[in-house]
Amino acid sequence: MKENKLLSPAAIFLLGVNSIIGSGIFLLSGKIYEDAGIWSLLAILCAGLSIFVIAFAYANMSKIYSKNGGAFVYAKETFGRFPGFIVGMVTWLLGTVTLATEVSALLTAMKMILPNLNSRLIGIIIILALGIISYFGSSIIAGLDNLTSFVKIVLVLVFIFTCLWLVRGLNFSSPNLLTASSANIGGFNGFLSAYGTVFFFFTGFSFLPVNAEKMKNPAKNLPKMMSLVMLTCLAVYLIIQTITIGALGPELTKTLVPAATAFGKIVGSIGIPLFVVGICFSIFGVIVATTFNTPTILASLAQAHEDVPMFVSKNNRFGTPTWAIILTTVCGIALFLSGNYVFLSGLTVFMSFVQYLSTGLANIKKKFLLIGIGSVLFSLVLLTSFTLSVLILGLGILILLVMIYFVVKLDDDEREKWLKEHQEKSKGADVNTVKRL
Repeated sequence: MKENKLLSPAAIFLLGVNSIIGSGIFLLSGKIYEDAGIWSLLAILCAGLSIFVIAFAYANMSKIYSKNGGAFVYAKETFGRFPGFIVGMVTWLLGTVTLATEVSALLTAMKMILPNLNSRLIGIIIILALGIISYFGSSIIAGLDNLTSFVKIVLVLVFIFTCLWLVRGLNFSSPNLLTASSANIGGFNGFLSAYGTVFFFFTGFSFLPVNAEKMKNPAKNLPKMMSLVMLTCLAVYLIIQTITIGALGPELTKTLVPAATAFGKIVGSIGIPLFVVGICFSIFGVIVATTFNTPTILASLAQAHEDVPMFVSKNNRFGTPTWAIILTTVCGIALFLSGNYVFLSGLTVFMSFVQYLSTGLANIKKKFLLIGIGSVLFSLVLLTSFTLSVLILGLGILILLVMIYFVVKLDDDEREKWLKEHQEKSKGADVNTVKRL
């Protein structure tokens, strides 16, 4: 039997960059500037360094637990079934919120050229249509992922090398926004808000440990590549934000897609729709990949990792988990309708916060004290950046998960019986396949 090809260090690097660089820097650069002005650059640097510490917390745990799963494996193996269930479900919800957020991002970008777009209706149609498609499976995801990765890299390079010449030093001469500000929030609270928002730019890094088993020598390569990926993305974000501030100044807060506006100053009227189409294509690739990958997380929880009802993992005749797809689609639509892009990006960070906190605590228990304490502290700082609506919904979801755990918790004997029957069916299917051959 042919072995699956493992990811090389270079492939891990490209996967990480593609997972992290998404819609955030293109659509939220205006918001963080509105919150903190030129100090948004410091917010990016501080958030990037904080995430760097948290990434090391993940890397430490990946040396101990090299199997797929990331944060929820670390939580279960370190603290037991109940914390594992909560973090595992949060991992699935993180994928679901990301789906809703990226659909909202897509429609936000499209409004730059189609201002009268019915965002809610089209968003529901997109999520529902992709859910139906994922039921039948697809072989185009890998190819689409590679293509959108290429488009994303081209977008970043084109923006940097064409818009660099628009930078004006005058746009960096605003007052010290940590003491007095004309921004929407301003002051230190504005800086904290920007700091929390920037975390959304980096949330994709936690996707890497989830696929640890697909990598060559993950204990060695994963920490190195995560470090390189984080530094690369941090540099890209700082460069893009510097160029948008230098090119647009206060105008940065008045446009839905600042990068497209800056690009239009160079290329002309055709520049904005061209750049927006490129961004939309890149975002759509993320949406499709998330649609297909997120139900797999829930099915995996049901199969082996946590106390999720086992019927959720049952595959249809196309080899995809029907109930996991239905639950992901329904929750994705509900979350999409719960708020706008800025709200959803904050909710994405809240879900990531739960993972960061649990992984930091796991590091402390495993005696990685410095990294563990740093991860916990940086995670707790995030609490100060969330809006009240994000905190209420996020905490409400956690309370609901606690209640669900005690409702659906399965007896160990029942689970072992189901797993044994499932394994016997799989072996029987393999024997029949060999006989036919």
